Amino acid sequence: MLQGRIYSYLDTQLNRHGGPNFEQLPINRPHVPVHNNNRDGAGQNFIHLNTAAYSPNTLNSGSPKQATQKVGNGFFTAPSRSSSGNLIRKVSSTFADAWTQPRLFYNSLQPVEQQFLINAIRFEVSHLQSAVVKSNVLIQLNRVSNDIAKRVAEVIGLPAPAPDTTFYHDNSTAFVSIFNNELPTIATLSVAILASVKSNSSLSQAASIASELKKSGVTANIIGETLAPGISSTYSSADASVFDGIIVATDCEKLFTDGASSTFFPANRPLQILVDGYRWGKPVGALGSSTGAIKLASANTKSGVFSFEGSDVPAFVKTFEGGLKTFKFTDRFPIDS
Repeated sequence: MLQGRIYSYLDTQLNRHGGPNFEQLPINRPHVPVHNNNRDGAGQNFIHLNTAAYSPNTLNSGSPKQATQKVGNGFFTAPSRSSSGNLIRKVSSTFADAWTQPRLFYNSLQPVEQQFLINAIRFEVSHLQSAVVKSNVLIQLNRVSNDIAKRVAEVIGLPAPAPDTTFYHDNSTAFVSIFNNELPTIATLSVAILASVKSNSSLSQAASIASELKKSGVTANIIGETLAPGISSTYSSADASVFDGIIVATDCEKLFTDGASSTFFPANRPLQILVDGYRWGKPVGALGSSTGAIKLASANTKSGVFSFEGSDVPAFVKTFEGGLKTFKFTDRFPIDS
C-alpha cells in the first residue's frame, strides 16, 4: 500500500491543491529548506529571486543549477549499477507477503493502542452487509493476528477463525507507540482554563495560570460565559477536542452543577468540556472551590487528575505540566478482557 501511494499520491496532491505548491502548506512544509523549480500557480507564497525556473540555465547566477553526480547531490544523481544475465518480467516474492509488516506494527503498540485499532476496525466492519465480505475481512485480519480476528469477529457475529500462523512473528519496533514515552516538550500544547466572568477571583486566577503556562510555551485559552476582557472564547464555542488539557479555575463551581443552564451556552456545556477531556485521557485539574467539578465529572482516577484545594498557582501548574508531558492517561480507556 505504501509503495502504491508513493507512485500515485503526487497526482492527488497536484489536483487537490491546484498545483505543485502543496509543499508550502504549513502541515506539509519540511523543517529544512527545500530548493526546487516549482513556480507560480495556486498557493504560491514565496517571492522568487531567480529569473528562470528551469535547469540548467545561463540566466541565474545562483540556484537552481543542474544537479550531477559531483554537483548538487540532487535527484539527478543515480548510484552506479551493473547487471548480468537475462532480464525477465517477474513480481518480487516479497509481494506475496502483505501481512508481516502490519503484524510488526500491531506488536509494537501498547495494549490500549491495540484496543483503539480494534475499535476502529469494529466500527468500519459493522457497516458491512455482505456475509462474504465480512468473512473475507476476517481472513485478512487473521493472517496478521488471530487476536485481531477474534475480537473483530465477536462484533460482526461470525465465528472466530483458527489461527493462520504463516506470517505470525513476535518482532516489534521502537517509536511506533504514541503513549510509550513522555513528550520531549510541552511547548505549543493548548490548555483550556474554565472560568467565570461573574467572579473577579476566577478571572484573576485564570490569568495567573495562563501566565505560568506561557513560561513553558503552552498556549492557554481562558473560557468564559461571554467575551469579557481576558476571555479567549465562550463556552458556547468551546470544545474539549481542541485542547490538550482542561483546568477549572476557582469560584466557578456553579457552572458545573447538575442541570446548570444559561442563555449564554447549551445546558451543561462547561461540565461537558471537563467530562470529554477526562474521557479522552487528557490531564484535567481544578483549584480552590471548583474542585467539586472533578467529582461531578466522574473523574475518579488518580492519574492525570489534579485537584488543589489551595490557591498556589505555580505549584499547581508545575504538577499539571507533568500531566501534559504524559499527554494521555490510558488507564481511563477500557480494554477487552
